[in-house]
Amino acid sequence: MTHVSLTAIGNFVSHQFNKRSTSEQPATATVTFNNLGVPVSTEFDDIYFNNENGLAESRYVFLQHNDLPTRWQTSLHSTFRIAETGFGTGLNFLACWQLFRQTAPAHQRLHYVSFEKYPLQKADLERALGAFPELAELAHALLDAYPAAQTGCHRMQFDNNRVVVDLWFGDIHEQLPNWLPNAKNTIDAWFLDGFAPDKNPQMWQPNVYQAMAHSCRNSGTFATFTAAGAVRRDLTEAGFEVTKSKGFGRKREMLRGTIQKKANAASPPSETVTVIGGGIAAACLAWSLTQRGHPVQLITSGIADGASGNAQGAVYPLLHAELSPLSQFYVSAFDHARQFYQSNCPDLWHATGVIHLAFNAIREQRQHKIADSGCYAPELVTSLTATQTQTMWEPLPALPALFYPNSGWLPPQRLVEQILRNCGERLTIMEVSPITEISKTSNSNWQVETSASERFEASTLIVAAGANTSQLLAQWRIETQNVRGQVTQVAANDVSATCPMVVCYKGYFTPAINNNGELTHCVGATYNREFKSESYQDIEAADTEENLLTLQDNLAQPWTHELRAVNNRASLRNTTRDHLPACGWLTDNLGVLSGLGSRGFTSAPLCAELLVSQWLGEPQPLAEPLIKRLAPQRLQADSA
Repeated sequence: MTHVSLTAIGNFVSHQFNKRSTSEQPATATVTFNNLGVPVSTEFDDIYFNNENGLAESRYVFLQHNDLPTRWQTSLHSTFRIAETGFGTGLNFLACWQLFRQTAPAHQRLHYVSFEKYPLQKADLERALGAFPELAELAHALLDAYPAAQTGCHRMQFDNNRVVVDLWFGDIHEQLPNWLPNAKNTIDAWFLDGFAPDKNPQMWQPNVYQAMAHSCRNSGTFATFTAAGAVRRDLTEAGFEVTKSKGFGRKREMLRGTIQKKANAASPPSETVTVIGGGIAAACLAWSLTQRGHPVQLITSGIADGASGNAQGAVYPLLHAELSPLSQFYVSAFDHARQFYQSNCPDLWHATGVIHLAFNAIREQRQHKIADSGCYAPELVTSLTATQTQTMWEPLPALPALFYPNSGWLPPQRLVEQILRNCGERLTIMEVSPITEISKTSNSNWQVETSASERFEASTLIVAAGANTSQLLAQWRIETQNVRGQVTQVAANDVSATCPMVVCYKGYFTPAINNNGELTHCVGATYNREFKSESYQDIEAADTEENLLTLQDNLAQPWTHELRAVNNRASLRNTTRDHLPACGWLTDNLGVLSGLGSRGFTSAPLCAELLVSQWLGEPQPLAEPLIKRLAPQRLQADSA
């Protein structure tokens, strides 16, 4: 694992953000279907797969000529990694996933990385894959997880994280520099696919082959359907030993090759990881680690007893009129969170959509800028007129709005508990008195101490302690701020009980849930930077009134005045000055995941994957510039 100096981070954040990683959304593929039902690219006037038998060609060219499944049986690594140029319909991935399920050792994982300049629209993807009924189950899972067409990396997980896909949307020449710094010496096999070199010469360039070589482990391989002389020569120049093989079907020849290297990446660590915390950040870390086979010791003074303990929480992306680093992060984080929850906690994820009302002129102007920016795919966010808003739910005010169709809500406390149960026997939970201090031991481990003088030693420690972050990391001068929020539960009335989605304004209003036999909604939440730390959990009548008055004022609907408060809960959100999470490693064996603010359930799953990927030296699920923006060192007192 490599670490970035504070100076480098400061210089980077101040003036070197890679503009290519924040370009507008990529153009989706324009596809027609020929008389054989095969998709054809309008951009390149080329078929996506073989007219006679696309699946057989995928198996022959890419699986057989990368020596799969034999290499799965003999691999010395717990994760086998494949990278691909041109995701297209996902046919190569589905063929590979099917074979992996059938033949790979039970302990092995598959990490599949693919680049795609022109993502297929979901309807075209579904139609194309409908030609392969034997892949129907896997295709359905892919379609459920398929991300919005947004530039950057989209991590998808299948089979309880045994199979991981990083789908990079955008021009491969722009995305490779965002991926490669964290992917050197990690790839076992390349599927060199895409439209034919004479149809898409822009892709078949030496820098792609050089990136392939840099990313490969020792004895890494590639296979491709083409035997073009320029491709063969440039692959040889990049360091591959290239040979010709018989092509598939009517094709006379194809290329395959290997690369030999003197050194490989170091073996990943195997020790138990200790995590401090009991909220969504800690739960996601425990899950990401245990699903990779690593034991986890979770030390906490309570499970979901802080900001992760509310009855309901909304999950949707934070977007700006320009695709800023903040928006870029939340686009990737939201898509991953949505897929993570629907895959791992389907009974607790409610994809109702989220509507954000333009309740005043300033909000309306801001929403117009977002809608007109061209930065966001309609699967992520769409603009509604006042009439369309009331079509969504008639009791809403006639106001323009933004609608997030794939967003939704979940029950935070139950979700955290479910994720921890899903970790299985590799997770040990130790409930202790409040943790007061961490310190380095003489053997470079970490000692965790509680208010009851309990002491625990950890060889690798991750602080995911929410509101206690600044206290525990005092010696590193990490500056985060706690903000008190009070959420009010109200009894549903005849009108509110029919609310089908999360409604956001200056606050938020959730669909009704059954709360011990009574239908209730959550109305929230206050945002107080000034509070008494010893009594922040005390319920403030003024905050209850503020929550209700904000709802009544912003919506201006009679039914809102009939709601009565039945319960309140106050907790602390841990925030950062730039509204991005603190996610990274302070030392080789001390990690941080905190500062998630009010969007922890949107950001925690991806941040956990990032932190664990860094520790294990895996290819990472974000562009390198964004990773640097999340580094906790940026929050040190002398770095502002």
